[in-house]
Amino acid sequence: MDIHFLTSGAVTESARTAAESAVRKALAGTTASAVAVRGTLTLAPDPSLPRPALAQATADIDGRSLRVQAAARTIEEAITLLEDRLTIRVVSLLAG
Repeated sequence: MDIHFLTSGAVTESARTAAESAVRKALAGTTASAVAVRGTLTLAPDPSLPRPALAQATADIDGRSLRVQAAARTIEEAITLLEDRLTIRVVSLLAG
């Protein structure tokens, strides 16, 4: 499984590792032979914004593309929401 996240803003290496782990967990149910994920983690420099953290990912699963994103108050919360949304999309893809 090929997973890469780019970062923007004050995103830590531990947040990047957490995002990669979250994606692996969300994709654990798939038996696809080819999986690649590209994503971004962004933390806006203005903390007064209502949701300055953004997590986005595009997963290519055996040639089918799934895109998810989540905005939140913290990068950790955005990663959790991203995992939840990707899990739902993967289950839907496998069921359909």
